[in-house]
Amino acid sequence: MKILRNTIVSIFTMLFILIPPAFAADKEVKSLAEVWLMTPNPGQVVKFEQAFIEHLKYRKSKGDPRNWNTYVPTIGKDLSNYTVRFCCTAFKDVSAYNDWANKNKIGEHWNNTVAAYVAKYEHYFDRVDLENGHWPNNGKKYKFFEVTTYDVKMGHGKNTEQSKKVISDHAKAMKWAHSWGWSWRSAGDGGLMLVVPFEDYADMAPLEKSFGKSLAEHLGSEDKADAVFADWTSNFNSAQTTVWMKRDDLSISDD
Repeated sequence: MKILRNTIVSIFTMLFILIPPAFAADKEVKSLAEVWLMTPNPGQVVKFEQAFIEHLKYRKSKGDPRNWNTYVPTIGKDLSNYTVRFCCTAFKDVSAYNDWANKNKIGEHWNNTVAAYVAKYEHYFDRVDLENGHWPNNGKKYKFFEVTTYDVKMGHGKNTEQSKKVISDHAKAMKWAHSWGWSWRSAGDGGLMLVVPFEDYADMAPLEKSFGKSLAEHLGSEDKADAVFADWTSNFNSAQTTVWMKRDDLSISDD
């Protein structure tokens, strides 16, 4: 529990078991991110990136309606993956996009250009929590994204949602300096993800006052702050953090 508490404190000082009902019921709001994870063949990273750039040019020439952004891990256990992500859409719009892709032979071009250099694919949909995140349009150009994935205990989805709202509400009330976002992964190992963006490495330096200390001052008691953390960490088996860097040269949009 102490490790998990330190993790959340570190995150704020620095964007699956079953999706909770509150998110599963939301079918209209565009809060769905489509995510592809790709691992290049050993020794073929350069060829993969060259082919990937060529494929992006093809997509642009066909007027791809999605701004796909690509990220690579810079800190963490596995540094061999590329994440390609678009946000946000809704399930009802996915079929229309797939129809566009088929009409313009996007998959065929990928298979003829990039596929030979890819060892493994993973495909996910992430449900973004628009209510509890805080990601204002402040003009900042974020380059790095610290992503902590929480392994939620079976049966703790509802309490996780409640705890997440409590922490988020406190962070907003304290006017916490960093932006943050939450999302649930829909498949694979799943999990709850906390994303904190940074402009550069210097931006990652710990703030003068930690999140834990700020929360204790906000609540007027260290014991009350400890209780918030204890409730939060009780929902998880473990947590893992990776820092991803946005690759503008491998993205369709710089947004």
